[in-house]
Amino acid sequence: MVKISSERQKFLDELAAKRKNNGSETITCLNWNVRNPSLQRAIKQTNWLEKNNFDIILLSEVKLSQGCTYIKDRLVSLGYTCIFPKPENGDYGVILAIKKGFKEIPKISIDFLPYRVAFAVCNFFGKDVLITGTYIPIWKNEKKKTFLKSFEKLISDENLKKKFDNWIILGDMNILEPNHVPSYPLYKEYEFFYEFFGKQKFVDAFRFSHPNEKEYSWFSRENNGYRFDHIFVSEKMSNLTDCFYIHDVRLQKLSDHSAMYLEISGPTGI
Repeated sequence: MVKISSERQKFLDELAAKRKNNGSETITCLNWNVRNPSLQRAIKQTNWLEKNNFDIILLSEVKLSQGCTYIKDRLVSLGYTCIFPKPENGDYGVILAIKKGFKEIPKISIDFLPYRVAFAVCNFFGKDVLITGTYIPIWKNEKKKTFLKSFEKLISDENLKKKFDNWIILGDMNILEPNHVPSYPLYKEYEFFYEFFGKQKFVDAFRFSHPNEKEYSWFSRENNGYRFDHIFVSEKMSNLTDCFYIHDVRLQKLSDHSAMYLEISGPTGI
């Protein structure tokens, strides 16, 4: 098993011990691009996931490969309900795994590249919560714009927002916030999508917890940092305990992306 020893891993270890000892009511979410792993790397990744026992896991950049199938089967064996829409034409998709509070898989989809989005309804603290995991294309072309427009249609659906006023959207979104430092001109034209979340009354969970920090979830070969991975929550969910990036998994080469952690407290929140 890969040894992780950072302060954030220490926090995760302490949280797990606390929950085990006193049954404290928290929901933990992990958002991680696993980079379509080989079987060998998939085993290491799943060992880490098992150790930390997250309630919700969203894994992106997955294929119908031996490594990704291993992760899905291993998570099922650990008690997770796994939603793994079948990618088409050799494309990538997502695995959404729910261990706590799972209720159902809703009949919801987007109308372009639907396998890049997975949905689940969970019940936390007596309230239904819609979980939406996505892997937005990295391509910088019209297909990406079409996907973003389809996703905009989803999150602006008034009937859906009325039914699920508690909503978590997470994934590798391949978009940057407008004031991203440094600025990358090639991604400026996609800032509309980040801003659209705010217009639809969603909160950037990382910025809610860390309004001024400069952190990056992926680095280019030139060592340029990008904050591509995001978690957005509906404004109704005001009970966010913390949201941060776990860089150890990238530094230990379990993936080329840092993972992202979100904790929600109860029972007085949602």
